[in-house]
Amino acid sequence: MTRKRRSQRLRRVDEVLRQTISDNLLTLTDPRLRGVVVTGVEASPDTAAATVYVQISANEHRQERSLAALERARPVLQARINEEMHLRHTPILRFTLDDSADEGRRIEALLADLEPLPPPVEPEEGV
Repeated sequence: MTRKRRSQRLRRVDEVLRQTISDNLLTLTDPRLRGVVVTGVEASPDTAAATVYVQISANEHRQERSLAALERARPVLQARINEEMHLRHTPILRFTLDDSADEGRRIEALLADLEPLPPPVEPEEGV
C-alpha cells in the first residue's frame, strides 16, 4: 500500500470501508473468497473510488480465482457499503493484491544473508 499524507477524515473513511468490506466478505458464500483478508483500503478524496488491498495466502492460480470472485462480488459489496455508510458517493471498488508481507519477507531474507558487522574497536586507554 502506498503511504500518502491523508486527512483524518479520509483515514477514518478508509478504516470504516475496510471493516465494512471485511464483515460483508464473511457473509458471502463463494468458496473462492475463503482466506481473503482485507489489509487496507484507500479511498479517493471524493470517495468515488477505492482501492482495496487484499492478501490471499495461496498459489498464483488461486489468487487469480479469488480476485475474479472479488470482482464478481463487487456490486454486492458496493450496495452494502451504500446501505451501511452515508457517503456522498458509493466508491467503485478496485481490488489489488497487497504484496507488503511478501516484500517484508524478501527484505528479511536479504538482511539475513548479510554478514554481521565486526564489533567496534575500543580505543586504547592513555592514547
